[in-house]
Amino acid sequence: MRFNDSGGPQTAAEQRLDDLLTGRLAQTDGQVERAAAGAAQEREIRGEFLARRLIDSLEEDGWRPFARRSAQPLVIRVADALITGAFEVRNADLPYLVEFVDCRFETAPDLRQARLAGLVLSRCRFPGLLARNLTVSTDAVLVDCASIGGVVDLADAELGGSLLLTGSELRNPGQRCVYADRLSVTGALLGVRLRTSGEIRIPGAQIGGNLTLSGAALRNRSRTALNATGVRIGGSLRLDVDRATGTAFTAAGRLVLPSARIAGDLRLRGAVLEPGVPPPRRSDSQYHDPAATVVADRCEVRGDVQFDGDFRSGGTIRLVSAVIGGNLRMPGARIDVGWLRSPAESVEQPLRAVHLDGTQIRGNLDASAAQVRGQVRITDVQVSGSVQLTNARLVGPRTDVLRASRISVGSNLECRDAEIVGSLQLPGARVGANVDLRSTQLTKPAWHGHRNTYKASLDLRAARIERDLICAEGSRPFRAEGAVELRWAQIGRHLNFSGCELGDGTSRTALNAFGVVAQDLTLLPNEAPHGRIALGQAQCELFADNAAVWRATGGVDFDDFSYTNFADSFEHHDRDRVRQRLDWLRATSGGAYQPGPYDQLAEVFRANGLEEHAVAVLIEKQRHRYAAIAATARPGLRWPVRMWSLLQRLTVGYGYRPLRALAWLLLFAAAGTAWFDAHPLVPINEQDHPVWSPLLYTVDQMLPVVTLGHDDMWQARGVSQWVSVVLVAVGWILATTIAAGISRGLNRDR
Repeated sequence: MRFNDSGGPQTAAEQRLDDLLTGRLAQTDGQVERAAAGAAQEREIRGEFLARRLIDSLEEDGWRPFARRSAQPLVIRVADALITGAFEVRNADLPYLVEFVDCRFETAPDLRQARLAGLVLSRCRFPGLLARNLTVSTDAVLVDCASIGGVVDLADAELGGSLLLTGSELRNPGQRCVYADRLSVTGALLGVRLRTSGEIRIPGAQIGGNLTLSGAALRNRSRTALNATGVRIGGSLRLDVDRATGTAFTAAGRLVLPSARIAGDLRLRGAVLEPGVPPPRRSDSQYHDPAATVVADRCEVRGDVQFDGDFRSGGTIRLVSAVIGGNLRMPGARIDVGWLRSPAESVEQPLRAVHLDGTQIRGNLDASAAQVRGQVRITDVQVSGSVQLTNARLVGPRTDVLRASRISVGSNLECRDAEIVGSLQLPGARVGANVDLRSTQLTKPAWHGHRNTYKASLDLRAARIERDLICAEGSRPFRAEGAVELRWAQIGRHLNFSGCELGDGTSRTALNAFGVVAQDLTLLPNEAPHGRIALGQAQCELFADNAAVWRATGGVDFDDFSYTNFADSFEHHDRDRVRQRLDWLRATSGGAYQPGPYDQLAEVFRANGLEEHAVAVLIEKQRHRYAAIAATARPGLRWPVRMWSLLQRLTVGYGYRPLRALAWLLLFAAAGTAWFDAHPLVPINEQDHPVWSPLLYTVDQMLPVVTLGHDDMWQARGVSQWVSVVLVAVGWILATTIAAGISRGLNRDR
């Protein structure tokens, strides 16, 4: 009978292991036979004995001849055993591949500072694993294992191959279940279908291949489920669906990845993330995301970041100041932070569902058909490709549901057929191609608490869009309940508002395009806008409008609006259209005199050779001017102003129709000649024997400055004297009017 180190008899399993390590049993193909029998009485091995025999075997004769005969490492395989006591090989240098299959450890195996050829634990159960500073030449495998009530400590471990945690269950609730700071893995770290309760902590880890947790289930509510701060991954980080079983990756707790460097992709396709955190407090910073499920600030991903394939998150996706070398994909993703209701939530500080401030995306940002409840904040983001929000649904009533100040997009920003509940804030945006909002519905704009008013539904102030801004009808009308704010925006080609519905009456302004610059401006709403249309100081080449624009409930501000031509050009016979446009200008002015729109319209007509239309516009301008003067004059002066305006309009068209003045001159000349022919005058000096001519006398009275000498020869009395006065006055008025008309004809700027 053999005895162990403590003086007790060796079990059969211990005797067999002793024989293997001392060379008493035969060796086949460079490997030692299995060390455990299947009988129940042979399953118990003391950890102290196992550790001692592994260490002592290096100095026994049985080992050395074997080591010389084969280059393969010796495989020590222990199966179906209960390891009692402490298995401790701390700081040992063992050239074995140590394999435990279907074993159970009473205490955590201690492999600290040990150096092994390989380590395999398959279907084993242990209360943690102490492997700090462990060095393994090949793979370290923990497959289908269970660590209950302890931590798998791999801090500063160096693995020459891969680390496999596939199918294992690591439970240490409320604490760390994996502690692997600065872990170095030459190959991959695979945790397919891994189940954890507690924190996986791997900050500073360096992994040569992929870090794969496909189909894993991580649980650490109210805390961090995965802490991978500053990790270096040579492949991809896969937190997605396990293809073999179709099991989705799930996490209850935060995934913390700040300053991570990932050479491949960051994949969370089909993942389900639960924040498992308490609601935020009033003391929380406005830059903090207390309900975040993913925190990847300053991370660098050379490939794609994928939140698609039915991805779901109940908390914030936070990638602030990150660098993404490929695409950020979120099509069909569902992110909902609407379940959080707390004192910290307000319209001024809404809870964020997506937070990407300062991130650089060198590919595309695709969130088509995404459903997001909470704010999407992408301020100062740079996207080299396009931004896709087509068919998306963003819900944040009375808040800035999309805040993208100073965003830079290399190609298109497409948001077609989208449902936006809240406000789109894109002031200072830079877009290399089109901004397409065709068929989008913008409802329940944000509330400005300081001003006690509603914000704009769409804010593109000072934006620069190289091609088109399309807020037009597609499968349905484009609709914005709040204002559309475009002040000082620059549109390279077409600003299109055809088939739109603007305003709901809650905001004073429906469209503010003050100072906008575009080639084409199309304003063709389906119905009268509920609010004001502001086009002051805007500039365009072609302008298209309809009657609905001019029926805007808040009027139309056309002051200093500059346009070169109409999209639907005028012809010489379109007098009805000219009168209709004048009616629009008159109706929208609200009684105030605004000469700018009339001057601009007349200039457009003159540039197109439509001088008669231009004159009609300028006459209407003067009529409006005199009406405004009469409205502001003292009561006693109002009727003379109105009479003078009527006289000017009927006689000479305010000087814009000088030929009409000539007709009036001829009419008064004929009337005066007829009067004086019937009522000849008495000569002043009969001795001169002057010859009486009614025509010459009438003409001499009507000509100002110039005299024919005939009026000084006759003396008018009675009614004839007053007729002469009228002729003199009419002559002066009509002559000056003709002169003014001639001067306007020579100087078209007036």
